[in-house]
Amino acid sequence: MKRKCLLFASVCLTAMMMLSACTQKYPGYKKTKNGLYYKFHSQNTAAQQPQLTDFLKVEMSCYLHDSLYYDWQGDQHEVFAQLREPIFAGDLQEAYAMMHVGDSASFYVKADSVAVLYYEQDPDAVGLKADDYFRYEVKLVEVKTEEEFQFEIEKMKKQMMEDSKQALENYVAENHYDTYRESSGVYIIPMEKGKGRCPVKGEKVELDFAATLLNGQPVGSTFDSPDKFSFVLGEGYTIQGWEEIVPKMHLGERVKAIIPFELAYGEHSVGSIPAYANLVYDIKLLKITTAEELQRQAEEDLKALKNDSEKAFWDYLTANGITDHTASGVFYAKSVTTEGARPQEGQTARIKFVATYLDGTLLGDSDQLGEYYDVAYGKGTVLRGLEEGIGLMHVGEKARFVLPYTLAYGENAYGNIPAYSNLVFDVELLDVLDNQE
Repeated sequence: MKRKCLLFASVCLTAMMMLSACTQKYPGYKKTKNGLYYKFHSQNTAAQQPQLTDFLKVEMSCYLHDSLYYDWQGDQHEVFAQLREPIFAGDLQEAYAMMHVGDSASFYVKADSVAVLYYEQDPDAVGLKADDYFRYEVKLVEVKTEEEFQFEIEKMKKQMMEDSKQALENYVAENHYDTYRESSGVYIIPMEKGKGRCPVKGEKVELDFAATLLNGQPVGSTFDSPDKFSFVLGEGYTIQGWEEIVPKMHLGERVKAIIPFELAYGEHSVGSIPAYANLVYDIKLLKITTAEELQRQAEEDLKALKNDSEKAFWDYLTANGITDHTASGVFYAKSVTTEGARPQEGQTARIKFVATYLDGTLLGDSDQLGEYYDVAYGKGTVLRGLEEGIGLMHVGEKARFVLPYTLAYGENAYGNIPAYSNLVFDVELLDVLDNQE
């Protein structure tokens, strides 16, 4: 009996120690079933509580290891967060849902989950460890329904638009620029004459510029930089105002240009340029490159890229001692060989893979798609070189396939993959399945 009592006491003591360790992770905090640690500093359960899709005006700061990560409490702008369904256990959304207007509280949230699921960041790349938690200090100031919030936004945008237009009118009147207004709405004031021709659509222009807001605040300049601003006219690579002004300039000419917000960045803020900003530019046209010259340069660049790609391919094979290849030019080396089944046309090849460029930069892998990746063998659903390589494998084998660009994405860029990209696939053939399986 005494032994049983001692055993029971030991079990109870172990359980109490485990509970104590859990509650002592953040002393004074409670923990929800989803793993959110919380502590209220002030709470009024009689006040308004947010509902899904409501917008919450908050004052908030974030800490990591007691060091300030960012601070919205001293922000000059109002900060709103929309209440949505949590996307991971212990999400900050769960914290918002617990609060009432006027409440202030502290919350601990898994930092790596925030990085991955909210900002699509690699936690390691931003210095976060698996056991790191962000501490959020939050005060809920106000709650608006989605309809109320959108109404306020539209009202604010309308007022900002009217203020911007009035500011431009005042600036033009004070400086007597009325006579320099173009039909498009920009103002072009001559400063230095040019001696060359005007550029046309399809030509590349190189310019110096200095930009300010109407109040004279600088927002960018190239005059003291070796890097000049360039773009091809008519391809939409720059703001509409530039497309209106530059074709009217002669080579070597320098002008002062005033661009209304509608022809600049509109309702968007860009860097130090606020939303609805009218911009004043000092512009000098330095160089014009014809469409024919651009085409010739592009062809030369592609030729050089092709030569570099082919050289890199053979250098890689030599450096890695890979000599086996198919008739079409897929080079391969098997690290594991078996006597298992080989895929036949109409079957499904179940694989794991890692795809990289020749320099080892990751392109993608099967882990991003699930536990494995299924290939409908013989149907042309994957790269030609990869499918050809899979056909050489037996179940259980591992191999590296080096695909020349001709058996990958070819001479053209594909998404973020540059033209003439040779690719490396490390493949493991897990299984071969008939279609009914």
